[in-house]
Amino acid sequence: MKNTNKKLLNYSGLATTMLASASVNAQAVGVDLNPDVVLTPNSSPYSLDFNNDLTPDLNFAVQPISGSQTYQGFPFTYEGVIAGVAMPVGNGVLGIAGSGTGTGTGTSAPGSFTITALENGTPISASDAFGTSSQNALAADVVADGGALGTFPYTFGSFLEASYKFLGAKFQVGANTHYGWVQLSVTPGIESMIIHGYGYNQTPDAAINAGEGGSAAGLENVAVEDKVTFFTTLNNAKINVTPDLIGGELNLVSMSGQIVKTVKITDIETVITYDGIDTGIYSVNAKFESGSVNKKVYVK
Repeated sequence: MKNTNKKLLNYSGLATTMLASASVNAQAVGVDLNPDVVLTPNSSPYSLDFNNDLTPDLNFAVQPISGSQTYQGFPFTYEGVIAGVAMPVGNGVLGIAGSGTGTGTGTSAPGSFTITALENGTPISASDAFGTSSQNALAADVVADGGALGTFPYTFGSFLEASYKFLGAKFQVGANTHYGWVQLSVTPGIESMIIHGYGYNQTPDAAINAGEGGSAAGLENVAVEDKVTFFTTLNNAKINVTPDLIGGELNLVSMSGQIVKTVKITDIETVITYDGIDTGIYSVNAKFESGSVNKKVYVK
């Protein structure tokens, strides 16, 4: 198999500087990354150090992949994007072994260890299964091109289009094992992976609940502007929202305050095009019951 990204995730260097505030609840320590860490295919990998001992425990990246392969005698090429996590020997991420289906658009890779996207409050402990591979996919969005056979989408990963879900983890400090969590979101098409915060139990071998430590944000406690992500081009504006904001409204507003186009938000991804709109500066207004978010755009 030829793969132009021979190493799916290539990590190096020590942890980047973390802009964070910490809080302690008993032996559970939570860190709210402020601002959130946003990774795209053009970003450098991000190294997370749970206990601030200058030893990276988990490494996150969003990377494009491409290559060629033959399946049952038929050659095809593929390209796409993967959101992944890598780790040193001894560390692991929580999931389920051997759960992959490998059929078209699914939730996991065939025969693989599938990382689980946890809800707030889910226990993380020694009783769970942890994958210890040095490189793991949290989400993947790939298209295979079989020439005359056509193109075939293939997506997998429990964190695909996840909003404020939790990754369970274990990491080693000397001879001791600690358990922790990382709160993540992954936008549609894996245009970005967002790391909101993390936490761990200071007591070796002691369990921790996802979000425990006081810093993880449930959707009900997150400001509306932090639930909305804008992507703009010369032809359209696209927004991604958390599921609780579905039902809102997306408006294109002129500088004079006139609404020139309206689109209902019926999914976590919504596009408003600039077709038929005069050249000028406009505001894209995402309006919800809990508030609104605006972004200036230029229509050519």
